[in-house]
Amino acid sequence: MNQILGLKKANCKNCHKCIRECPVKSIQFSDQQANILPQECILCGRCVVACPQNAKDVRHDVSKVKDAIRAGKRVIASVAPSFIVDFDARDLGEMEGWLRKLGFDSARETAEGAYVVKSEYERMVASASQDVIISTCCHSTILLVRKYYPEAIPYLAHVLSPMLAHAKMIKEEDPNAYVVFIGPCISKKDEADENPGLVDCVLTYEELREWFAEENTNLAPADDVTQDTRMSRFFPETGGIIESMNTDGSDFRYLAVDGVKDCIAALKNIVSGKLSHCFVEMSICRGSCINGPMVRRYREEMLDCTIKLRDFAKPLEAKSRDDFNIETKIDLAQNFTPATVSHVMPSEEQITAILESMGKTKPEHELNCGTCGYATCREKAVAVFLGKAEPSMCLPFMMEKAESFSDKIIMLTPNAIVVFDDQLNIQQMNRAAKRLFNLAGSLQVKNMPAVEVLDPKPYLEILSSGQTRMEQRRYLAEYEKYVKESILYDKEHKLIISIMKDITDEQLEEQKVNEIRQKTVNTADKVIEKQMRVVQEIASLLGETTAETKIALTKLKEAISVEGSSDE
Repeated sequence: MNQILGLKKANCKNCHKCIRECPVKSIQFSDQQANILPQECILCGRCVVACPQNAKDVRHDVSKVKDAIRAGKRVIASVAPSFIVDFDARDLGEMEGWLRKLGFDSARETAEGAYVVKSEYERMVASASQDVIISTCCHSTILLVRKYYPEAIPYLAHVLSPMLAHAKMIKEEDPNAYVVFIGPCISKKDEADENPGLVDCVLTYEELREWFAEENTNLAPADDVTQDTRMSRFFPETGGIIESMNTDGSDFRYLAVDGVKDCIAALKNIVSGKLSHCFVEMSICRGSCINGPMVRRYREEMLDCTIKLRDFAKPLEAKSRDDFNIETKIDLAQNFTPATVSHVMPSEEQITAILESMGKTKPEHELNCGTCGYATCREKAVAVFLGKAEPSMCLPFMMEKAESFSDKIIMLTPNAIVVFDDQLNIQQMNRAAKRLFNLAGSLQVKNMPAVEVLDPKPYLEILSSGQTRMEQRRYLAEYEKYVKESILYDKEHKLIISIMKDITDEQLEEQKVNEIRQKTVNTADKVIEKQMRVVQEIASLLGETTAETKIALTKLKEAISVEGSSDE
């Protein structure tokens, strides 16, 4: 498969939303990036729609069409009927006028191909060639069957889709025509790639809107608007294929199924034999094509979509079931082969080991919260085994791990740590702090006012100034403790963090040393005075000065004093 969907790595923010939305979990999460697995993807586009960061990249093919126009090719647009819900054009003629401004030669309704296809469905039902017939207009449905439910392939209507049938009709008329399908679907790009020679290029509505904007195309309304009835234009809505068919006199049951979940349920019922003698219209998108992944404008306005399409297909004043009247001899046969996605699944022991690595050692630990993108913890464990997920994707586990790690650091540090809110109520206190404040280890201190434990004045000053204080000495008189305290203010979370180092023993030891030094100084003073008297008596006898001796003894005294003060 040519890569239709890719990842804008710079945009991916590790939110797992695309994994939650992916119905077949065809996304591999590694290195904090959600990469699409083309061999498993059904190109439903739900990840594109769901991504809040626009991180999914749809292959852009406008340049191919521009090259064809520059090369002088006759470029014909096959426009899906759902264009009516995504553009302000009131009919195909108005849309064709806009496309001509871009260089298109002409535009035709893909509904012409839908008419040919639904006529073939009617013949299949009438002949009862299959007991169960699944429509094959939606390529994502076909991918779902081929990759995940290959046993349902025999129930597919082996008929070309309206897009391929229409392209084949155009090519039959003009073999040199360059056919461009324009529609709401991403998977049609892959369908065109898999059937070379029919559709030369597929553009989504989003690509066309961007092209119109790039060329500053004047999307002016046309003078005349056609209000004709074409039942095959109903194809884009849920049940629209069946509505366009002539079911009179048929003993088949007709069922319309949309959305991946319901399509999967229907396929299981068909394969198991629970459904029989019925025609099943299947569409991967909820609401069918009018809610395709590239129909951005009306995604939240399904009612408006339905009304616009119905007015386009069959105006209120129309009473008949008029449709196209097309006779063609093109071969509509389509063969579908399995493209089965298979994996070697883990054993129960391996799943258990992976769950334990995520801290899930008991059934009650399996929250099945879905934040990782998987419905259950066991599904996530299987994805880890397959290399599609990482244990770190489990948000509750990582939060618990982070909290446990930080709690252990706080509780085991020898420094006292107290956290206050901006109302000076205690939010957290570690064991060292409780020992410092002579509090029982089991005492619950959360929301206890700071004043019950400490003088709040320093913290009020921090709240006022917003300035951090580092390693300031403080005497806690009520506890007879000396501490070095650092006070940090977290403005964002409005928290004050006090970190205290108990230096009581050091302070008391220092006081003892200072007392000894002071005693030494006092003793030196007395010795100096006494010695000075003796020296003076001797000096008077010898007739010498006492100045030099006095200076020497004074320097000794000063040296002792200076040494004591520098140690402080």
